[in-house]
Amino acid sequence: MPEPSIHHILRESFSQGGKEEWLRTALQELTEKKTIDNLSWKVDGLNFYPYYDEEDLKSLGYLKNFQVKSHDSALEKNAWGSVSRVFVKDEDEANALALRNLTAGADGILFDVTGHEDFDIDVLLNKIHWPFCSLSFSTSNGAKLFSKLTSHARKKNYTLSALKGSIYHSTKVEVRTINFQALENYYALGIVIQPSSPTQEISQGLEKAALLMDSLTNQGMAKENVFSAISLSLTSDDNFFVTIAKLKAMRLLWYQLSQAFEISSYTPDKLHLHVTAEKWSSENFQPHGNILKNTAHALASILGGCNSLTLCPEDDLNDTLNRIGINVSNILKEECHLDKVFDPLAGAYVIENMVHQFSQSAWNDFQNKMRA
Repeated sequence: MPEPSIHHILRESFSQGGKEEWLRTALQELTEKKTIDNLSWKVDGLNFYPYYDEEDLKSLGYLKNFQVKSHDSALEKNAWGSVSRVFVKDEDEANALALRNLTAGADGILFDVTGHEDFDIDVLLNKIHWPFCSLSFSTSNGAKLFSKLTSHARKKNYTLSALKGSIYHSTKVEVRTINFQALENYYALGIVIQPSSPTQEISQGLEKAALLMDSLTNQGMAKENVFSAISLSLTSDDNFFVTIAKLKAMRLLWYQLSQAFEISSYTPDKLHLHVTAEKWSSENFQPHGNILKNTAHALASILGGCNSLTLCPEDDLNDTLNRIGINVSNILKEECHLDKVFDPLAGAYVIENMVHQFSQSAWNDFQNKMRA
């Protein structure tokens, strides 16, 4: 007679509880008014409960259509890029820091050239071989920067279609005078979403994209090309679950926006999401508080489906702290193997409900803004 399986033993040894049983036990523990509302929590005025089960997903079957299958066929499985941010005030110093970060294991560099748009690109990118990493920029003059990038790429005889990265416009995107399709796999129309509430951040991204689409398509540009050249840059949230649900809801509604513009070939996995975990310090958690914070923010961003990730050290010029920030991302990939599973939280009861509510709230807010 075969021995019983571990699952059979567990079922025989422990009673199978459910939401009702959990609720009865929880209410017995409450010292205040005995109601489940005492245990609920709110975000953006939306109410979330402490316990969800399979019953709560019955009406959310549509979310299965938005499970991300792959970010980039050139990357291994669910890989994301570790991108170090470098502020450019002096080209030589910024170049040296970027090279050190790439040597330390970064997959790419995000150069912030805001206020320093007259930089010498050949000096800034000296010894950096663009085809082997991603190069992104934050700028207030995207048209001027894009011209510099294409000139540099042609001078180096790079295959333009092999170059990766984004241009994030800190002000309104102005691209009337440039052919941003010259780098066909480059996100030249990066949109920066300012930190706010989850609903407002998602709505803000949709609004900026819709206005950009209207502006550029009215100039005769193909809507498919414009939409595919957009990437979004967001910041991670201190609430672990909020970061995950925010990113997943953003991808869902981005697909809905693509259908509103009748881009039938677009799929949810094509959106490039860049997430930044800004530096954080507290005397109560020194000397490694920011490292712990970055680890939690990185994990949430990855589970939410980010394509590139910037973990900011407490001191941007400290090589050790820069390397630790890079290592956090790489350890989650190389040792925790988070890149081996697509959309690992697909079907998670609480996450799916949060995605659903964030999506509904943000889409309603977006529609109201566009009508105004």
